[in-house]
Amino acid sequence: MAESSRSRDEREIARTLRTVNEELHRVNLPAWLQLGLPAAQLKALITIASGDGHSITGLAADLGIGEPAASQVVEQLVRRGYAARMQDPGDRRRAVVTATVAGMELVSHLRQGRREHVHEWLGSLSDDDVRALARGLSALAEAATGSTGS
Repeated sequence: MAESSRSRDEREIARTLRTVNEELHRVNLPAWLQLGLPAAQLKALITIASGDGHSITGLAADLGIGEPAASQVVEQLVRRGYAARMQDPGDRRRAVVTATVAGMELVSHLRQGRREHVHEWLGSLSDDDVRALARGLSALAEAATGSTGS
């Protein structure tokens, strides 16, 4: 059976998104390496900073690691001053992990570097290409979040 034009387009979109993500990783790698944070700690910090508080169990599930490993990573982030572990006021048996101001600033700094690269790349595109990309990415974001109007 012949492949449809849409199937080819979808495959091309997936390949292109992967290329953009790989390039963002490549250009930001030097900044990440300068931090001296192991990858596990950096992933945990970004995950923690993206929420209002994580339990160790929830963080372990989000990262796909065991609870003992998540607890160790959190302890290392607490020692570095990037995370804080507090007792959950609603359940005293549960600890909640949040990013400290220093942790939030670090994650914000890393994200700013990504934004700068994206803005640089967008600056090399024509106005028509930027408009088309904005429309397409908006539609994809709506589909991803389930917020389409249909």
